Amino acid sequence: MVSRFRPALRHAAVVLTLFTFVALAGAPGAAAAAERSPDAVPTAVIASAPAGAPGWSTLFRDDFDGPAGAAVGPQWEHEIGTWGTGAVDRTTASTANVFLDGAGALGIRALRDASGDWTSGRIITADKSFSAPAGGRLLLTASIRLPAVADATGYWPAFWALGRDANAQIDWPRTGEIDMLEAVNGTPQVIQTLHCDLPDGGACDEPFGITSGLQDCASCLTGFHTYSTLIDRTEPGAERLEFFVDAVSTHVVEEAQVGESAWDAAVPNDFFLILNLAIGGGLPNGVCGCDSAAAPKTSGGTMSVEHVAVYRSDPAAPPIPTIAGTPTSGSTLIAASGRGVPVAYQWKADGVAIAGAAGSSFTLPGTLLGKRVTVTVSASDGSDAATSLPTAPVTAGTLGAVTPTISGTAKLGSTLTANPGTWTPSPVTLTYRWKADGVDIAGATGKTLKVATTNIGKRITVTVTGSKVGFTSAQRTSAPTAVVR
Repeated sequence: MVSRFRPALRHAAVVLTLFTFVALAGAPGAAAAAERSPDAVPTAVIASAPAGAPGWSTLFRDDFDGPAGAAVGPQWEHEIGTWGTGAVDRTTASTANVFLDGAGALGIRALRDASGDWTSGRIITADKSFSAPAGGRLLLTASIRLPAVADATGYWPAFWALGRDANAQIDWPRTGEIDMLEAVNGTPQVIQTLHCDLPDGGACDEPFGITSGLQDCASCLTGFHTYSTLIDRTEPGAERLEFFVDAVSTHVVEEAQVGESAWDAAVPNDFFLILNLAIGGGLPNGVCGCDSAAAPKTSGGTMSVEHVAVYRSDPAAPPIPTIAGTPTSGSTLIAASGRGVPVAYQWKADGVAIAGAAGSSFTLPGTLLGKRVTVTVSASDGSDAATSLPTAPVTAGTLGAVTPTISGTAKLGSTLTANPGTWTPSPVTLTYRWKADGVDIAGATGKTLKVATTNIGKRITVTVTGSKVGFTSAQRTSAPTAVVR
């Protein structure tokens, strides 16, 4: 996919460079965790921000609470104007374009007026000092649902960050741009990118940057997903950026790929966050191979944002434990403490301690379906506690289903018995349904069936259905057996 996407992105990025440069200069308001150090953040568990976790401090959080139609709060600043080469929308501070929806989300809406002109929204954080300290980490994260309209060619929602140098100046791309999320033209795909170094070529191969390419995300138009970037500076000379969609590591950029000079100019800077929804521009043009601004499109598409957060882990904090394994009912999660001494473990679900879950491993019961799991590790005396980042919500497990067999003589007056086999994980609730030539036999829902006159000459089967809390139900049907007189 990347190889097919790259030529389009290269074409789009030529325009995108102009888009970014004009926006900054001329517009208003201008790998697996085990391979890292023992206290590395796990690559499989960043699904939401680590609010309240020992070792992490909250630098910024907005949950967009407020009445429907209210303006965004003072943690944000509007950038008003027309941005970049090719984009046709004019961003405003109007609550028609940027508003609270009353249900805990921010809306950024693109609207076309009667004359055909477009308005939309672009906001940046008032705090422009988010940085990862040497030896520490910074997590930039947001939960977003992409716009979904009938005709979306030219729609360009984004969640991204720009870096500033020691003089609080932006020198794109040298001072760094981190794109946690870009999506174009209403397709169920997302892009994540680091921009750095020279505007043309250089360590980040500008103007298109070190990019993930188009990544499929089938439900990104219909549901909220968490888009994150972790700036990890825990290992001098081996720093990295890791991008995530929900709990999945999707793209990694290592310091070694970029080189020390370009990396140091881009990554250790102070950053601020940007949320915007553009109409038309270089990236959608390059992906569709068209003039996306001129293409017909539906007015009213909205980028919805449930929360935005920034968290920092300082180098003085105790090692952050990691969790390995898939958060699925019935599966086993394994904690790595990152410490070379005996420790105590406590597993939690949505922040609540799980009784008896005090070992280095934990098998997920079905009762935790939909919850996020963490593990807190502490010294044996309870000091120096550190909590992992949460897993993705626990999903339904898969039952170990067995095809049943039928025993007994299949003739009039005899009794047939269903033998379901051993379903796992025990116990599993089993129900039975007998059929003759594929048609349900009235009342035949027990483990046995007495062969009746109406069954003679027909082929009998039994279907066993297994169910268990937290697991997807499963059915298995026996081979048929023919009834004789």
